Amino acid sequence: MKKLRVFMVALVVGTSFGSIAQTIPHLENPKLIAVVNRANWCAVCKANAARFGANIMPYAAKGVNIYLNDLTNEATKEVSKKELEKANAYVAVSTIPRKGMGKMLKACGLTSDKKQTQDVSGIVTFINPKTHKQVKQLSIAESDEVMTATINSLLIQ
Repeated sequence: MKKLRVFMVALVVGTSFGSIAQTIPHLENPKLIAVVNRANWCAVCKANAARFGANIMPYAAKGVNIYLNDLTNEATKEVSKKELEKANAYVAVSTIPRKGMGKMLKACGLTSDKKQTQDVSGIVTFINPKTHKQVKQLSIAESDEVMTATINSLLIQ
């Protein structure tokens, strides 16, 4: 019963983060683009969605356009892809390999070797809005301090 309750809370939090991220207004000239890869089946997403959302959402008012890349199923992937293509962010998000993500992917059971796919959830990709190139990726499981420091340093660049 306790596992079911924890699962339901995580599912609601993960789903609500996705809904919030999709309704954030986007600036025409952002300072930074953040794309959050998530999926309903992702344990990392479920465990960290509320905390990560609370950390990243205030940056929308500081010039960060936040997009959701929902990898739950083929339909959500297609909707997300279209939105990311409009923002010229899809190529940067789907770039492989994801440097520095190997340990996190192995811990989540998403990969057993160095070969990684673009359908990796539980990460945020930061993109330069002028060049549309990937500048950094982080697991949403990173500490609040690491997330805040990373975003602040990327906004300064």
